[in-house]
Amino acid sequence: MTAADVAMDAAETAGPCTLRSPTAGWYLLTVSRLAARGTGRVGTGELAEQLDTSPASVTEMVGRLAEDAVLEYEKYAGVELTPRGAAIAESLAWRQCVVTSFFDRVLAYDIDDYTAYRIGYTIPETGVHRLQERIDDPRVDACRRIGEGSDGCLVEAHAEG
Repeated sequence: MTAADVAMDAAETAGPCTLRSPTAGWYLLTVSRLAARGTGRVGTGELAEQLDTSPASVTEMVGRLAEDAVLEYEKYAGVELTPRGAAIAESLAWRQCVVTSFFDRVLAYDIDDYTAYRIGYTIPETGVHRLQERIDDPRVDACRRIGEGSDGCLVEAHAEG
């Protein structure tokens, strides 16, 4: 099986409903954003600081996520997303971006990132697609911030794909 096959399988089985909790998804999304800024590996201390939580809590959640095969964790080396974890994080980022764009463009409301994430996590994929259909002009700056390192708009990219 090639790396491309693994990535395709991961993308097909990825989705927020495969995670333990919304908090687990927030961890994956945060790891994805931090990894995009550097080497791909993220230290647990850096993750704890970004999430504003204790290092012990981060270590516990990282262990669970490693058991779920969405993160690879090496003590003292940090964490890295698996192909499945990266696919889930991308799906979550898209959902968050759609919700952010919907609130901004349709409701004229500047929603905070975590609330947009929770809404995107909670509603079914068909609901996210319905929101996406109502967005004439996606909020590209939010997509870039949410997608961290993404050049394009996650809303438009998902609509094309």
